[in-house]
Amino acid sequence: MISRLFGFFTVIFGVLVLTFLLIHLVPGDPVEVMLGESASMADREALREQLGLNQPLITQFGTYLNKLAHGDLGQSIHTKTPITELFKTRYPASVQLALLSMLIGLLVGVPLGVYAALKAGRWQDVVVTVVSVRLSAMPVFWLGPILMLVFAVWLGWLPVSGMDEPAAIILPALTLGFGLSAILTRMTRTSLLEVLNEDFIRTARAKGLSERAVIVRHALRAALLPIVTIVGLQMGSLLAGTVITETIFSWDGIGRLLVESIEKRDYPVTQACVLAVALSYVVINFLTDIAYRLVDPRMRHA
Repeated sequence: MISRLFGFFTVIFGVLVLTFLLIHLVPGDPVEVMLGESASMADREALREQLGLNQPLITQFGTYLNKLAHGDLGQSIHTKTPITELFKTRYPASVQLALLSMLIGLLVGVPLGVYAALKAGRWQDVVVTVVSVRLSAMPVFWLGPILMLVFAVWLGWLPVSGMDEPAAIILPALTLGFGLSAILTRMTRTSLLEVLNEDFIRTARAKGLSERAVIVRHALRAALLPIVTIVGLQMGSLLAGTVITETIFSWDGIGRLLVESIEKRDYPVTQACVLAVALSYVVINFLTDIAYRLVDPRMRHA
């Protein structure tokens, strides 16, 4: 446990340092973005001093860490809004989108993977495999507009974008969920095929258990470990990788907030967004580690 906590804080500190350095190395001046190119040098220097941007980088970083230690994420350079207030609406929106996308991926990917494994070598297996490969090869910046065009523009069933209607989450969730389902389908199929050849499966069948009981109670449970790994990693990827999807569908989540803050050179907001994503990754990995021990009894005392 101590080693995990040490690794947790090491990763977070590394993320803070790299993020701070990278966003300050990116070309562009937030003062120029705020005041415009026509502003006088005196006005620029006054605003730079007011924002603390005239201080050495090590001093700015130390000030940021001090505020962070006291639970203060700072405020937006442009709107003066506390970042915690921005996160109250933006972060839950991203979590909601990620959870629904994960649910879609699981409901589609796992059953298809089981079906493909049971039909291994037949035409059904070939069809499922081809479809999953095609889906995994579709980037979200292509799949998203296609779904938008079909279901929102041509059929008119769903909103094009935004968050004004509850149904607006369906298209971005499908965009992310379909890609995830393709990965889960292939992983479930491969893992289940390996398990079906094990001795304990033949023993279960020799005892007279129904094929359904053999698959559900024994084979699928033993095949869950790599699936849990993928689910944990992909959940972190969904929280971090919704930037493009949220931008396409105008979904006001943490990903879109990150893009907006980078465009405006809003350093405090950018740092807070990256920190939130890193924390999400670390926490989800920790929960995945716990799930390992629940799924695989051999790891409970490891």
